[in-house]
Amino acid sequence: MTSSDRTPQTEVAPTLFFREILGQERALGYLKTALRQGRLAHAYLFLGPEGVGRAATAAALAARLNCAQPTSGDEACGRCPSCKRLAAGTHPDFLVIRPTSKERPPKIVIDQIREFRKLTAYPPVGGGWRVAVFKPAADIKAEAANALLKTLEEPPPQHVIILAAGQESDLFPTLVSRCQKLAFAPLPASLIQGELEKRGRPPAQAALVAALSGGSLGKALDLDLEHLLAQRDQVLADLKGLAEQGDTGVLDWAQRLAKSRPETDAFLLLAELWYRDLLLLQAGAWPELLAHQDRLAELTAALPASPPGLCFARLAALAQAQRQLAANLNPELTLNMLGFRLAGK
Repeated sequence: MTSSDRTPQTEVAPTLFFREILGQERALGYLKTALRQGRLAHAYLFLGPEGVGRAATAAALAARLNCAQPTSGDEACGRCPSCKRLAAGTHPDFLVIRPTSKERPPKIVIDQIREFRKLTAYPPVGGGWRVAVFKPAADIKAEAANALLKTLEEPPPQHVIILAAGQESDLFPTLVSRCQKLAFAPLPASLIQGELEKRGRPPAQAALVAALSGGSLGKALDLDLEHLLAQRDQVLADLKGLAEQGDTGVLDWAQRLAKSRPETDAFLLLAELWYRDLLLLQAGAWPELLAHQDRLAELTAALPASPPGLCFARLAALAQAQRQLAANLNPELTLNMLGFRLAGK
C-alpha cells in the first residue's frame, strides 16, 4: 500500500532487533524492562527528530511482541514466520498510518482513524499483538484526534499504539495525556560518522555529512554528497567574496541567496561549521574533530586572519540571522545585514 491509502498501512520494517538501533539505550532500556515485567503501556509517544530510531524501535517492538521464539536477551529471533513477515513488510499486525495525499497538505484524517478503530474490534490476526504507528502524529487532524482519543481512553487488549512526533507541543494535549512519553535523542556526530564510514564513506566526507545531519542518521544517509560538496564550494567562495567586494557585491549576494531558503539554510550551516573549525584549530584540536577535514590546508592558511574574537563575532552574526529567519523576518534584509557583518563593514 502507498501512504495515500485511506486504510492503515504496513511498511517495511527498518530492523527486527533492538540491538541494531544506535544511540537510544535509555528508551530501549525502558521498553525492555516493560517487556520483562509485563507492564507494557497501551500507548506511547515517541518524541525526537526524524531518522534517530523511532520507526526502527516501533518495528523491533512489534517483532519482539509477535516472535514465536524470542531470545533471552529481549530480542526477536528473526527466523520464525512472524519475524519473516515483518522483515518483508507484510505483517498484518504491524501498521503504519501516514498522512493521506488526498489532503492538501497531507494529513491523517478521520476516515483513516475509523478504519483503524474497526480493526481494533477484532483480535490481532496472528494471535499476538497489533502495533500501530501514527507518523508523523503532528499531522493528525483535529476530528481524527478526537476519534483516536476514544481508542486511547478505552484501549483494546493486545494493542500498542505509538505516536511519533518531533516534540510534545506538536500534538493535541488530550492525546499526549493518554500516552507514556519516550524521548529519542539526536545521535552524536561521532556515532553517525562511524556508521557512514562502515558504509564506505571516506572519513573526511563522513565527518562533513555527520556534522550537517543534526543528529539524524536517516538524514545523513539521505544527503546528496555531490550536491553538498558543490554547496560547500559555493559557501567558501561567498565567504571569500564578501571580504573582497564592496557594498554592491554584498547586496547582490544577499539578493541571490534570498531567492532560495534551502540554499540560505545550507550557507548558514556550512559557514557556521567553517568558523567552528577555525576555533577548534586555534585551540589546538586534532584535525579529526573538524567538519571540513578535507579543507584542512585552507583552514590552516586562514588562521592568521581569523583570530578567535573574529570567529566568535561571525558565529554570533550567523546565529542571529538564523533566529531572524525562523521568526519570518524579511530574508533579503536579514541577509543584507549578515553580509555586511561577515564582510567586516
